[in-house]
Formats: sequence, structure tokens, C-alpha cells
Amino acid sequence: MQHDTEKYKRVFEGMSPEEIEEMNRLNDEEHQKQADAFKSGYEKEVCYLCNKPFKTISKDGPCLHWPLRQCKFKKKDFPKIYEKYGYGNIAAFIRWCANQERLLSNINDLEDERLDGKVLSYTVKWKNIEWTFDCSKNDFQGHQGTSIDYPHYHFQMRIDGRQFINFNDFHVPFTDHDLFILKNSMEQGGWFKHNFGAIGSGMQEAVSIQLDDILEHTSRSDSDDEATYHFSTMIDARDNPISGEEIYEIQQEAERTGKSFAFVAQKRLKERANVQIVVSPADSIPDIASRTEHKRR
Repeated sequence: MQHDTEKYKRVFEGMSPEEIEEMNRLNDEEHQKQADAFKSGYEKEVCYLCNKPFKTISKDGPCLHWPLRQCKFKKKDFPKIYEKYGYGNIAAFIRWCANQERLLSNINDLEDERLDGKVLSYTVKWKNIEWTFDCSKNDFQGHQGTSIDYPHYHFQMRIDGRQFINFNDFHVPFTDHDLFILKNSMEQGGWFKHNFGAIGSGMQEAVSIQLDDILEHTSRSDSDDEATYHFSTMIDARDNPISGEEIYEIQQEAERTGKSFAFVAQKRLKERANVQIVVSPADSIPDIASRTEHKRR
């Protein structure tokens, strides 16, 4: 099925602000309802979709909780999942689970770490499992003249760092709904925005937040493995030197209040020094697993 994204743009431009607001409101309500049901089930280790424990696998009822590998899910079972659920559903469930364990920094979807020519390229970590979604422009167009001439993506799954599903094991087809979402996101990004909701956000959204908001709403982490951000703070006080004692006081206030050193330094020294803060993703976020494309003759 071809998707004429210009057609959808014309429909959007013909809508009133009130209609757009109402459509977004209904979409947000539905997402919140799904997210609440998911979180309620997750706390009990029960899947909100099939109402069965994560440890249950029912061959006649494929479900999105299978790749959590709490049940006896095998590689050969994966087609049963993607034949029933589209990419968007599989990715959302996995991302939601990852964020229940560690918010944002279990999902490396950073655009500047994605290779050129990729439609999808990101890795999600949850407990001892890592999943990677990968799709090149060639995959998205389908490999013409071959048996895989349909739009598809590749999927990798690692358990304790060991192979479980490899990129070349499956050419996973996108559903029509997936193609509608992805094509509009790529071609109509000015008005069409798609994400996985607040509980499905990854590091790309984390680094897109305004610096002041990051500083105000983050708290100190004593463990690099739990951190979302890494702060580098440079204080230029050449015209009004700052004593080591005051630096120590800033450190103490940061520890006492649970705020970052960067936040306290900026607040206390803003009138007397130039405080420069560089925010980058924490070193402990997962690396994006890379896939080597094989040239077909």
C-alpha cells in the first residue's frame, strides 16, 4: 500500500485548531489509559495485553511479553509475534519495560550515534537483555528483484551478551500502520510527530530537554550505572577568584540537597563567574549494536 503523505498534510491543513486539539486530546487519553494498564500489570509481573504472568507462554496466543524471556520463548517463536503485532507495538512494549527499570538511559536512540542512511537504529536494555531495531533506506524500500522486496526491518536480541536472535535471522515486515507512521514522520516532520509516549522516551528526548530544565529537575546519582546524564562544569572566575572553601561549600550543598554540583554552582555564582555546563549522555547507556549490510549481486 502506497502512502501519499501530501494527502495527509492537506487533510491536516484543512482542520481547525479546535479539531487538532481534540484529536490530540483523544490520542493522549488513549495513550495514558494504555500506559496506566501496562504499569499496573508490570508491577505484578503480569502482561496487560493477555492478562497472563510474564512467565507464561501460550503458543496459540502470541504476546508482546514473550521477548522479555521470562517464559520459554525461543527464536523460532519470533515470527508468531511479528505476524500478529507491528513494529510500533513491539517497540513500544519493549521501551516501556526498559523505562520501568531505568528511565530514559536504557534506550540509546541518539540521532548523532545513528549511522547515515538509517531509518531505524537503536538499542534497548532491560535487565540482562538487549534488543536492537535496525532499518536502512534499502530495507525500507524493499530489496527489489529479490524475495524480500517488501519494506522491512531487522531485529537483534542478546541475553547476557550472548546471541539469541541475529539481525540476519529475519526480515521483519512493516505493517501498513507502521509505514503510515514512519513515512509521515520522515516526510512531514513539520506537523506530524510520533513518539512512544512519556514512558517510552529514550536518550534522544532526554538530551533535547532545555538545559535549565535538566538542571532543575535532575538529582545526584552516586552510581554511574544509574545516571542519565553526565555533567561537565567549567567555572571561569578570573576577575573574581573563588576560594577552594567555597567550592567545597557548593559540593556540600549539592550533597545535602540532592541537586547536581552544576545546578548549585550556577545558582550561587551566576553574578560573579561564568559557569559553563556541558550535558552529555551518561557513559553507562547501552551502545547501539551495529549491523553490516550485505551487498546483493
